[in-house]
Amino acid sequence: MASQTLRSKNDWVKVKMVNSGERRVQVGKIGEELNWGWIILALLAAVVTFTGGASRFDAIQIVPLRSLSALFLVWSLFFLSKEWLKAERALIILFACFALMVMLQLVPLPSRIWQSLMGRTGILQLDTALGLEGIWRPLTLTPMRSWNVLGSLVVPAAGLLLAIAVRASSLTLLRIVAGVGVVNALFGLLQIVTGRSSVLYYYEVTNRGGAVGVFANENHAAVFAACSMLVVTLLGLKAHKERSAVWERLIYPSAFFLILLVALTGGSRAGFVAVMGTVLVSMTMLALFPRPPKGIRAQQKVGRWFDQYPRLILAIPVFFVSLTAVAFLALDRTPAFRDILVINSFEDLRWSLWPVIIEMLEEHWALGTGFGSFEQVYHIYEPSALLMPSYVNQAHNDWAQFIIEGGALAGLLLTALVVWMVKAIKTMVFHRTQKVYAIFWMGIFAIVAAASLVDYPLRTPLFQLVAVWLLLALSRDARDISAT
Repeated sequence: MASQTLRSKNDWVKVKMVNSGERRVQVGKIGEELNWGWIILALLAAVVTFTGGASRFDAIQIVPLRSLSALFLVWSLFFLSKEWLKAERALIILFACFALMVMLQLVPLPSRIWQSLMGRTGILQLDTALGLEGIWRPLTLTPMRSWNVLGSLVVPAAGLLLAIAVRASSLTLLRIVAGVGVVNALFGLLQIVTGRSSVLYYYEVTNRGGAVGVFANENHAAVFAACSMLVVTLLGLKAHKERSAVWERLIYPSAFFLILLVALTGGSRAGFVAVMGTVLVSMTMLALFPRPPKGIRAQQKVGRWFDQYPRLILAIPVFFVSLTAVAFLALDRTPAFRDILVINSFEDLRWSLWPVIIEMLEEHWALGTGFGSFEQVYHIYEPSALLMPSYVNQAHNDWAQFIIEGGALAGLLLTALVVWMVKAIKTMVFHRTQKVYAIFWMGIFAIVAAASLVDYPLRTPLFQLVAVWLLLALSRDARDISAT
């Protein structure tokens, strides 16, 4: 009986050792997958960061950008599964609908149908004069530009499917976005130091002398800085909540102040307002973030100090941010703020474009002019008073331009996206411990939406990639909260 008991105990020990070994193998495999997923996503982010900062269709950087993005897209198709796609079906359906809309605009239509469409009178008169009445034409007024838009979708498609294929978590996606924000700030800082002739201005059409970072447009760099500051704030709060290493809990505030410092030196008025709004939202998140339970004490000395003086930890960033902003304003080192005071906002070109944009909306709200067509179609409506040495290539109001180019279907698609976002954020608003996350998501999407009222940040491939990853991170956060 004793020997049988001993043998049972030995068998139990062996079984336990085998199970422990299996668990170690499983954990090792999971860790390996996560590491590879992180690396692959970071490689895609690096490619798009250094080649996807321009919104122009003729930027030479789009050649390596789309070629390499296509390789990432093909790679992701080999590792996708039906279950993973089903989990993110809402985002995939919305993206597929947009791609389908662009393709439908490129389908040639019989001449009689095309001639009966709204907003085609001027082109019809030219066809009549040239004897081209029977030509079949697509819905888009600029087929080559619409083909370019269709080709540009390879970047966000690669970002979306690759993140799903490697099962990237919300935390992983946000960390990569924060890393891109730091790189953007470092490039902007080096550009200011090295001057207008710096080789770091690697786009032909750019704002030389300003902190454009990895973008071609200073406005886009400033708006991206505002978004990345919010991401860094959330990551810092998560690191504090999860008792991460001290170096990780200190690196996020450092990144925040670096991005803020560079953003304040920029000349973008919209970006300056966005950054100031970001600071307020970040401080609100810090104030509302729940304290860890009193019974839990950190192992490190610095960690215990963080937990014992949470109010002081909140006061320190508020003090330094306020001091930095006041110092920049007092020393007249904020060109954007100076422009806000000097330039009459109603004399800005954006306001002068409004009558033209409204006229284009009235004629093309139903079917649209074709994605990517605004620059050329605008010439039909451009008044003599707005003729100038520079030219208008975007509406500087992406909400209106999206409807002008896509018509009513584009408006419905945009509405569906907004409804989905509201539904996802709503799950956090009414969750007692997730209100800070709701503030973060509302804040970051409000920044992009407000910036799109006066500019076109989402026309750049880098912003498109980041937007797709933010939407995917929101989807996963909302699903995790609903499951609890």
